Amino acid sequence: MIRRFLVFALLLAPTYTLYAQFGLYASAAYISRNGSNTFYNNTSPGLGQNIGSLDFQGTDLGFFPTNTGLLKMLGAEIKTYKGPSDNVCSGTMYYTVYPTGSRPLSPVFSPVNLGFFSDCFAPSCGSFYGAFNSGSGGCCSSGDQKWQTPGSGSPADIDLTNFTPDNYTLEVYYQFTGEDGGSGCGTTKYDNNNNNPTNYTLSFTITPPIPVKFGNINVTNNKTENLVSWTTFTEENSKWFMLERSVDGTHYINIAAIPAAGYSSIQKNYAIKDSKPANGNNYYRIKMIETNGRYEYSNVVRTSNKYTTDWYISENGNAGLIQVAGLNTGDILSLWSPSGNRLFYANAKNNFIDIPVQNLAGGIYFVKVAGSKGTTVKQVLLVK
Repeated sequence: MIRRFLVFALLLAPTYTLYAQFGLYASAAYISRNGSNTFYNNTSPGLGQNIGSLDFQGTDLGFFPTNTGLLKMLGAEIKTYKGPSDNVCSGTMYYTVYPTGSRPLSPVFSPVNLGFFSDCFAPSCGSFYGAFNSGSGGCCSSGDQKWQTPGSGSPADIDLTNFTPDNYTLEVYYQFTGEDGGSGCGTTKYDNNNNNPTNYTLSFTITPPIPVKFGNINVTNNKTENLVSWTTFTEENSKWFMLERSVDGTHYINIAAIPAAGYSSIQKNYAIKDSKPANGNNYYRIKMIETNGRYEYSNVVRTSNKYTTDWYISENGNAGLIQVAGLNTGDILSLWSPSGNRLFYANAKNNFIDIPVQNLAGGIYFVKVAGSKGTTVKQVLLVK
């Protein structure tokens, strides 16, 4: 741990390549938020040289339940430049976390060493040797350098949810070493938001554990319809319960929703009827959506419905598809426009087929199924 309070500033000249000195022209923290890893820019020069597409300074990352690992600092990247007679030796990010509004007088910063990642050889942005995959890590110019963690190694993997519920500030700055006009490493320079009034900062909120505790989920099979019931033992900030169904246990569609209690410390009982289950296996799960948009799933339950019925349309395009269920293996399905153009064609390999319609205009279409029982056509209204 390093105790340091920054009182200096680094001014970056936009015409850095004209001077015999080394410096930094781009920096970004690498953060994992709800499983999505993104660079958040600190110094961002623009002109295609930014490391990431989001800003670090002043950003509110949102709400995260404590001890869930849904918010992590994985590392950082800096991009440096140097003149023909200069040297750059190392890069480091320093960070600290404290309750928002309660910054210590002398914060304790922890280092994240940024290993050398690549020289930038090619003049074409992004085509240099050792570059990140497209869209990650930004691009740099010939003669510059990238320093980064995780780079080709392991991420820093700093879990920012390991705090008690509260509002927090993440503060960072960057240090890099080298020598102007020489091959040494004795000069230290900084990227610290000009210390105005502190270093780079963003905020996030740690909340109590996941607020909804599910009880049992059950499905009652009534031959031609299924009743899915479940209980909750506690609820906080819950908004909706959605019933989702799948015929293969992997791909789910939303078939119904009911309001949640919002706040409850007692057992609550819920139930939704599926009046048109698929002919065959039906998998069900409950998706609980909170008021802030977060969600979680229940366990999955399965039942099997076997009955003689005609095929039917179970999704009308609001989800970007028309799902036709109740098919027999080998049935030939096609979708037609009112003018007689065939828009889709497929052979049924199980009891359902998904027809993608996201590129079709709203209106009336016709679904045709031909099989061993004959040929039938049904009209469908696509609502956009």
